[in-house]
Amino acid sequence: MKKLDTNELLIAEKLVRKGLLKAAESLSFFMNEDLGINELNFKINEEIDWPTKTGENIHLLTTEVMGELPGVCYLIFSEEEANKLREIALSAEIRNNPELVAEMNDAIMLEVDNIISASVITEFSNILKQKIYGNVPNLVIVNETQLKSLLNAKLDGDMYIINFKTQFMSSNLNFSPEFVWLFGNKFLDSIKQLAVSQKDHEHFLN
Repeated sequence: MKKLDTNELLIAEKLVRKGLLKAAESLSFFMNEDLGINELNFKINEEIDWPTKTGENIHLLTTEVMGELPGVCYLIFSEEEANKLREIALSAEIRNNPELVAEMNDAIMLEVDNIISASVITEFSNILKQKIYGNVPNLVIVNETQLKSLLNAKLDGDMYIINFKTQFMSSNLNFSPEFVWLFGNKFLDSIKQLAVSQKDHEHFLN
């Protein structure tokens, strides 16, 4: 399989970081919290770097990437992180109404996925000059065994696995979603083409 060299990996990491910074801006508005991001842990592998989330109620959000660079994006939260996000996002009036809370629980997590995944996908689209967009996300609650099974089911020999995680932080909130994104050769080709255009990537990514 094709591989990225050191410079190409750096470009791919800068792309992801740029998208996550945009996501932090959008989440700040959604959560009414001034969010930033901590250090980014980024890898591109031929095998999955398995998520570290544990427990029975792992929140797995899935977004299919449509268009010229098809793929699939998984965003993974622990139960504790999901509960924190809901508590911050929901008003006191809603939190005190169990029926409303039940109705809004999934909607909050789907909107968080929309914000984060769309921010990174948009950066990929703009900088790589490829027409791509995220489909409507899906949420399932799984345990560790089910999580591995669902991720394995999507893998094939032509897929590259992009693993990254970072910590979103504010004065009242911090959470560290894990990302497992699967793309084919065309994604790596686009990174390589961007690397050739040194002036372009310096303009967009620095």
